[in-house]
Amino acid sequence: MNKSLGILEKIELLIPGFRGYKQKELIREDDALVRRKVAGLLDESRQNLEQFLLYIKRKDIDLALRLDDLRLELMKASQMIRHAPYGYASLYSRVRIKENELQQILQHDYQLITQAEEVYNLVNGLFDVTETSEILKKANEIWEKLMRIEQEIRYRNNMFKMER
Repeated sequence: MNKSLGILEKIELLIPGFRGYKQKELIREDDALVRRKVAGLLDESRQNLEQFLLYIKRKDIDLALRLDDLRLELMKASQMIRHAPYGYASLYSRVRIKENELQQILQHDYQLITQAEEVYNLVNGLFDVTETSEILKKANEIWEKLMRIEQEIRYRNNMFKMER
C-alpha cells in the first residue's frame, strides 16, 4: 500500500482532531484548529528565539538588536493568524462547498502549517550556530519565511472576503 497522501491526509497528520471540513458545522472548528496550530508554532519559535537572545546579548548586542526585530515579527505573524476574522464565515452559511474551493482552503492551510514548522526548525537551528555571519544568514531565512507566512495569512483572509 504505497500511495501518496493527499493534501487532506497531510493536514490530518499534522493537526490532531482535524476533521477536514467534511461537515459544515465543523468548518469553524477546523479553522480554529489550523489557526491555533500555526500560532502555536510561531509562539514557540518566538520563545525559543527569546532564549537565544539571552545568550547572544552577552556576546554581541548589535546582533541581539537585529534578532529582536525578528522576535517582534514572529509575534506579529502569530497575532495576525490568531486574531484574523474567523475564516469560512461565508462558507459556513452555505449548504455546499465546491470541491475546488475546498482544495484551495486545504492547500493554503497546509502551506501555513508547513511554513510555520520550517520557521520553528530554523529558529531552533540558531542554537547550533556560532559565527555571526551564519546567525545573520539563518535570521534572513527566517525573515523570508515569515514574510511568506504573513502573505499567506493575508491571502487566506482575503479568500473568505470574496463574494461567493
